[in-house]
Amino acid sequence: MSKETGIGWTDHTFNIAWGCMKVSPGCAHCYAETFSKRTGHDIWGPAETTARRTFGQKHWDEPLAWNRAAKKAGVRARVFTSSMADVFEDHPTIDAEREKLWPLIRATPWLDWQVLTKRPERIATNLPNDWGYGYDNVWLGTSIESQGYVGRLAELLRIPARIHFLSCEPLLGPLDLLTTLAEAAFVPDALTGTISNRAGFLEWVIVGGESGPGHREMPLNETLDFIATMLTIGCPVFVKQDSGPKPGKQGRIPDEHYVQQFPTTT
Repeated sequence: MSKETGIGWTDHTFNIAWGCMKVSPGCAHCYAETFSKRTGHDIWGPAETTARRTFGQKHWDEPLAWNRAAKKAGVRARVFTSSMADVFEDHPTIDAEREKLWPLIRATPWLDWQVLTKRPERIATNLPNDWGYGYDNVWLGTSIESQGYVGRLAELLRIPARIHFLSCEPLLGPLDLLTTLAEAAFVPDALTGTISNRAGFLEWVIVGGESGPGHREMPLNETLDFIATMLTIGCPVFVKQDSGPKPGKQGRIPDEHYVQQFPTTT
């Protein structure tokens, strides 16, 4: 369940739990909710009325095996957490499972953990005490589907981390990050209050359209402009797919924009 993934920008997925609550338009056609219901789990909704699915020790031991394999091969592996939940959701079950995540991350130095949230405003108060300027093997990210949610980037950039990234998937409208990036360069970080010039502080962007029945179309010209802008300012871009009924397709995206880059981690 955790090892195999069709997500092109990671090597493994690991879920601290299953279940969440929708918070913005990007959540409308949530694949994780659909899959949960298909497997008989009604776990999407408010904390007051909805449980989350948790897992036993065998599940939590899987990343230890991935770490051993990566070390043996001499090649780091990426782990996306959590594809079926939000690590920073305000839910008592998620709070408890999240506390188990940090020791696991510390125990797996050959894994780069891609921690993605739609709730970046909750990151600062839910990090481990030894976070400092960020764990060397944690990438912190947030999801932005349109300009109306660009404030999430400002929240993300207040948190010190080795890599900051955005998942603009599904991208539902035009997106301009330049003003937010310029303003964030002189914003005190949320943990130390230190102000420093942090221009270029966004290290990676994922771009993708929605797939499946009833998908919403990704605006092509605006998406191409966004990709070109990110590349121009030196931010690596991973284009996952165009919008359409089937995933993993280049579709309308021309070759020069269909890039699949990763951030520099050395």
